[in-house]
Amino acid sequence: MAERDSGAGLAVSAVVDGSAGTTRGIVAMAASAEKHGMHGVWLPQLPNQLDMGTLQVAIAMATDRVTVGTAILPMYSRPPVVMAQATLTADELAGGRLVLGLGLGHRGVGDWMVGGEPMPALPATREYLTIVTSLIQDGEVSVDGRWHSGRAAYTGHRRADLPVYLGAFGPRMLELAGEQADGAILWMCDPRYVAEQAMPALRRGWQRRGGRPAGFRVVAMLQAADGPDPAADRRLFARRLSSYLRVATYRRLFERSGFGAAVAAGRPDDAMVSALSAFGTDEIAQRLVEYRSAGVDEIAVAPAGAAGDSPDGIAAIWSLVRDLARETDRR
Repeated sequence: MAERDSGAGLAVSAVVDGSAGTTRGIVAMAASAEKHGMHGVWLPQLPNQLDMGTLQVAIAMATDRVTVGTAILPMYSRPPVVMAQATLTADELAGGRLVLGLGLGHRGVGDWMVGGEPMPALPATREYLTIVTSLIQDGEVSVDGRWHSGRAAYTGHRRADLPVYLGAFGPRMLELAGEQADGAILWMCDPRYVAEQAMPALRRGWQRRGGRPAGFRVVAMLQAADGPDPAADRRLFARRLSSYLRVATYRRLFERSGFGAAVAAGRPDDAMVSALSAFGTDEIAQRLVEYRSAGVDEIAVAPAGAAGDSPDGIAAIWSLVRDLARETDRR
């Protein structure tokens, strides 16, 4: 079995996105996630939706226990000093329950939105991450970078061990996560890719810092449903996957994952759909075992198909995955 964080068993968290529509709706969904026993709440940020960096504070103040993380806040949305300052301030309001998940996001869209210049992904991310983590951990930073710079001090209340995760799936970016971040967030990565590509890349990063840091967590997002019509749910998910096949970075990911035929055809096949989702109790249980064996510490459940159509359906799939994960840990 691959190495995992030495803490408790496989944690199950909820993905709460902008589909709830309003700020009140999103906060209510997050509160429901806590009520149904989720370990945490992960908030994806899309270019045309509500600002999750702001909403995380409202969610934290409406809950008592869950961790609240962004998955991810795009780096183009805020300069690194502002990102760190805003997160530290929000974390104090949240009682120390935030996790900052950073990533490139939809870079081309973001640059067009905010007027940024194209940057090489790896060196720009390294500079950005260095500035953010320095200000959080040390309370001050002075970096003159090629792509990002920061010179600031933070004099407010500061949780120096506030976790900073990097959303990534490419090998070099995952190495950077292992080297500089406190965790990695994986999206559209099937268990085999985690075991054969993601974990080796993270290990290479850990080696550069003297080994895996205590508390480093690997989070994988799982599209799941347990509705009365699994075939219809699969079709809905396949249509969603088709949109990812139009994005170059995801095409490269899917090729590395062994789905080259689907990439060439421009549409997902049955093998790709099955590997990247789980429909029905048996498939969900199997996928949890596979992710756990691959080295994942936390599953973030994204309701797929009809499960995402109603609050009751969303709560039901969260609860099912939670219970199945507990059974997995007892084996």
